Amino acid sequence: MARRATLHGRPVLALAGTLGEGAHEVPGVDACHGILPAPMEPAEALLHASELLTDATERALRVIVLGTRLRPVSEPVQAEVSGTQRPSSVR
Repeated sequence: MARRATLHGRPVLALAGTLGEGAHEVPGVDACHGILPAPMEPAEALLHASELLTDATERALRVIVLGTRLRPVSEPVQAEVSGTQRPSSVR
């Protein structure tokens, strides 16, 4: 899947139960995230797999949305003026 996404210029986020050594070095995977919020027995994780995956997906998407709202550091921030407020450069 990662190879196909790379061929089409799409980023890949991999969600896994846990991340082992080298997980961040998988070719074609831009980011990876473990779905377990805390250590738990494998049987318990399997029992709650759907819920854990749903929660991890929501957390990952919230981070992606946050990233789309961030401005590049080089982009100047414009002061918003409303009512009688003036930008700090106007005194």
